[in-house]
Amino acid sequence: MFKKYILSVFLLLLILNGINAKDIQVSILGEYNPVQLNLAIISGDYYISLDDEKILKVDNADNVRLTAIGTKVSVEKNGQFMALVENLQLISSDSLSSFKINIIRANSKTSIYPNSLFVSVKNGTFRLINSVGINQYVAGVIESEIGNVKNIELLKVQAVISRSYVLRNLDKHKAEGFQMCDKVHCQVYHGKCRFNLLINQAVDSTGYIVIFDDLNEVIDAVFHANCGGQTINSEDLWSKSKSYLRAVSDTFCSAGKQANWQKEIAKSEWLQYLSRKTGQRIEDPCLFADWNRRTQLPCCSVSLKDIRTDWKLRSTLFIISEQDGKIVFNGKGFGHGVGMCQEGAINMANNGYTYDQIIKFYYTNIHLFPYQFKTE
Repeated sequence: MFKKYILSVFLLLLILNGINAKDIQVSILGEYNPVQLNLAIISGDYYISLDDEKILKVDNADNVRLTAIGTKVSVEKNGQFMALVENLQLISSDSLSSFKINIIRANSKTSIYPNSLFVSVKNGTFRLINSVGINQYVAGVIESEIGNVKNIELLKVQAVISRSYVLRNLDKHKAEGFQMCDKVHCQVYHGKCRFNLLINQAVDSTGYIVIFDDLNEVIDAVFHANCGGQTINSEDLWSKSKSYLRAVSDTFCSAGKQANWQKEIAKSEWLQYLSRKTGQRIEDPCLFADWNRRTQLPCCSVSLKDIRTDWKLRSTLFIISEQDGKIVFNGKGFGHGVGMCQEGAINMANNGYTYDQIIKFYYTNIHLFPYQFKTE
């Protein structure tokens, strides 16, 4: 009894040292439906807690194999069976520690993660949750999404935007027992930032700075690839006005890779589409040649948002002409057009603008301050 008490106290101290208000819980590798995997220590001191009772010391010479059996986790260490448990925690009190996961499957998947790991079984496969410091997570996100970028100011922009997203959406997966997933539903996260060390510098230099609106709430820092020369107001896309998502004229993205596009549609198909959308016979193809931002066609009430979705257009900024019996869409930009234009931000950074100047150009009525974490 006394020994079990000592183990419980030891485990509690490990958890309290390893997890704090600046850590988040990220569901990882769920898309692979893992049923067997190997764990290996890359750096740092680690312990494994089995059902919050038994503790195993592991180091970088050990191989730990986990197998999902029914609703439990079978644990082997260096080929020796250790336990069959409902949950397992790989814990380190060192924030710089890291471990490797190798999913055993036809095409094996190996990833390296920082900090700690929580393992259980759900619906016959492992549920893996990486407990990681917010800034380590942000660095991992940036490397996963734009890993080859070398401009420090642009990386700082991404750090502040990614951090703002996390801290605004901490309850996104609350009902599922974690806070973020590692897919595009949240932010793409493939693990520890290892290859572009400039990312860590950008994340560290911005501390815990996030973007606040005029009500001192963390903003929804949305972005898109290219705005085509002008971003749009949030209510023009999502029907809800945000003081920080106002339309701005943008000359920085005009030479971007996604600046221009074209699509042709048979005139008959286009007229049938308009008739179907309006519920009446349409014979006017609704041609127009001005580049003003609008939310619907000038001749009828069909929304440009619907047209973009239905015809898989790159943006809602386009003009329509007719040529040789076809309807020709000439468009600008790529994406929804709200918030930050990525190609514009890249050009601004390459021309010497600082990260705060870039953020304040695309997001209006905002403030940049360090986030105040709640203390327990």
